[in-house]
Order: sequence, then structure tokens, then C-alpha cells
Amino acid sequence: MNSKGLIILGVIAVVAVAALVGVVAVANNANAVPAIDFSQIPQSRGEDGAFVLGSPDAPVTLIEFADFVCPHCVTYESTINQFVREYVATGQARLEYRMFPTAGGDMTRFAGQIAECAEAQQAGSFWKAYALLYDLARSGQYNQELGQRVANALGLSYAELLNCSTEAMQVSTDVEFGRAQGVTGTPAVRVRYGDGPAQILVINGQSITSGG
Repeated sequence: MNSKGLIILGVIAVVAVAALVGVVAVANNANAVPAIDFSQIPQSRGEDGAFVLGSPDAPVTLIEFADFVCPHCVTYESTINQFVREYVATGQARLEYRMFPTAGGDMTRFAGQIAECAEAQQAGSFWKAYALLYDLARSGQYNQELGQRVANALGLSYAELLNCSTEAMQVSTDVEFGRAQGVTGTPAVRVRYGDGPAQILVINGQSITSGG
């Protein structure tokens, strides 16, 4: 098997383990793990605007559908962070994040609009907002003030974020995409090989569709 094939198998193994059981050690020591410097990792948008982290040459992409405040998603974030550190930051895989409101409902739709508009206002801000929104969820501050908190933390104009949010459509796009993939809850995962279509990850005949 060539090196590309080995990388794909290695990433699939990590995705499978992450989807099935999570990484308890990382979750238990989250405070001891340095924050990810997203500015050091390539960032892009998919054809439909999806937010993508990682090298465009990576052979495999993990697609995560999540709600920033969904309890299982908050727990699963430590697993995703490990995946980013080990595979995305090293150019072996990409992460495609799809905002899919479940537990957070309209508040998560608003959070996603704020994150999208943060990127529109200042390139590179989406992934910073992504990390901050999970922090707000963990600290019990995921509420009507989250937009102002994101603006303050990232040095952005809250007025511009609010104005932009009325027309931000990426959350709706992600929800439509997720429903087409059969996603009904979060966190959910799919996989993409190269630039191919999203598909269910199958390991030894077992379909893996959820994370956490």
C-alpha cells in the first residue's frame, strides 16, 4: 500500500475511534491542552460555503455536523481538537464543519450567523469564533449576549455583525446539506475522500454516522 493509502487508513481509524468512543483522556485534561492556533492551519470554504480547515491536498476530510451548545457536541469537541492537532495541522486530513442547530435551536442559528459574519468582517475569524462559542457553552454564557462577546473578544464591530447576520445563510445551507445526508441529530459525522462526495464511513461493515 502506498503512503497516501496508509494516511487514509490512519485517519479513518482515528475518525472511527472518535466517532464511537471519544477521547476521554483529552476531555479530562482539556484545561492542560494549549489552544489551537487556527491561523497556522490553511482555511477555506467549500463550493457551498462550508467552512473547511486543512490542506486542500489532504486525501480525506472529516465532516462534522454540530451544535455549539449540544452537550454531546461540547464533549466531542475535545476529540475533534485532537483530530485537528494530529491530522489536520499536519496536512494529512481536513475538517469540514457544518452548523446544525439541535439543542441550541434559534440561539445556535444566531451563533452560526455571527460566526459567518465574523469571517466576512475579518478573514480568519470564523475558527476563532468557533472555539469561543464552545467556550461560552461550557461556561454557561451561551445566551443573547454571545454576539457581543464574540465581537469584543475578536475586536470586531458588533453593529456590523448584527447587520450582516440578517442575511447570513450558511447555517441554512449546512442544515439543508445535513438533511440530504440523513442527519437528524448532533454530533454527526460523514467522510469525504479527496474532492469526492460526502458519504457514510463504513468500517468492517459497520456504518459510523455519529460522534461523541
